[in-house]
Amino acid sequence: MKSFLLRTSLIVLLFGVGLPLATAGCSTTKPKNLGHEGGEVYADVPAPANYEPFDTPPFKRQDGAGGKRVYGRYAYRSTNGLDSSKRVADWYKKALPDEGWELQTEEVDDAKGTMKLLFKKNEDQLELKLNPDDRLQGSERYSVLIVEMNPQYD
Repeated sequence: MKSFLLRTSLIVLLFGVGLPLATAGCSTTKPKNLGHEGGEVYADVPAPANYEPFDTPPFKRQDGAGGKRVYGRYAYRSTNGLDSSKRVADWYKKALPDEGWELQTEEVDDAKGTMKLLFKKNEDQLELKLNPDDRLQGSERYSVLIVEMNPQYD
C-alpha cells in the first residue's frame, strides 16, 4: 500500500512539474487570436505571437444579419518593443492567405516602423496598419497594430 501511494505521488509530481517544464521553452509561430475587453476579434485575422490586446483605438465591431461583417476596428501592441514593419508585413502576407485573404496593396517603411496592408476576402476589405506608439519619450516604446474590417473611407 505504501509503495502504491509513493508511486502515485511520484507520477503526479512528474506530470505536475515535468510537463510544464517540457513545454516552457516552446514558442509558437501558430497564429493566435486574442480577445479584447470590447468583444471578440475576427477568427480569420490572427495576430503575431508577440502582440497583446491594446485599447487605443477602442474596440468597435458591428455585424449585420447572418453574420455579415459591417465594420470593426481594434488594436494590439507589441510586447517586445518597437517591431520591424517588414517582419510584421511578411508574417501577415504568409498567414492571411491560409485564412482565405488575398493581398491587394502594401506600403511598408521599415525605417519609420510603419506598414499598411490591404486584403480582400469575398465582400470584405481588411486594413492592417502598424505604427510606433505616439510617445516621444518613455522607457519602453512599442508598435501599435490596428486591424480594421471594411474601413469607412471618406
